[in-house]
Amino acid sequence: MGNMLQSRFTQKNFKLLCNVEKFIFYAVNNSLDDSNDYFQSIMDFCYADIDVEKLKVEALMIVDFYQSVIKKNQMNIKQITKISTICEILNSCEVGKEMFKEYHKLINLYLTIPVTTATAERTISTLNRLKTAIRSTMTQSRLNLCLLPHIYKEKIDKIHPRQIASKFISSSEKRQHFFDLIL
Repeated sequence: MGNMLQSRFTQKNFKLLCNVEKFIFYAVNNSLDDSNDYFQSIMDFCYADIDVEKLKVEALMIVDFYQSVIKKNQMNIKQITKISTICEILNSCEVGKEMFKEYHKLINLYLTIPVTTATAERTISTLNRLKTAIRSTMTQSRLNLCLLPHIYKEKIDKIHPRQIASKFISSSEKRQHFFDLIL
């Protein structure tokens, strides 16, 4: 599980999504210091869906909009730290959606990114291929033991068979004695 998390967070697109998320927060909290990096990430993230020039203009005004809505609705918010808060404030005022169309589009695109479903979908597909009519009588534990190597095939291919054999043999004195006799 730890390796899957590590590989997910080192993927090329993860940094891009982090920059888009930082932009979304920095725009409403008025701390756009390295905005060119963020706009480049946004162009890479959704080059055909967002007009970045309009978004740059909106980014200059959006903090005032959020502060005025917070004051008008008497919300006790000093800094916005959740996407849900951003959406709640934006949805509370129809004028905001119209004024900040590109920003609203960016939030919608960001929220529709499938973050964790790909691995689960691959696992289900693998399960369908693995559990055929002949194998439908196997127990759950055996099915799991067959499924894991099938899912992580590329990682298992990197392991040398002698490494597996030596670990198996060294796990018990009885095995060490038995395989020492054979070898």
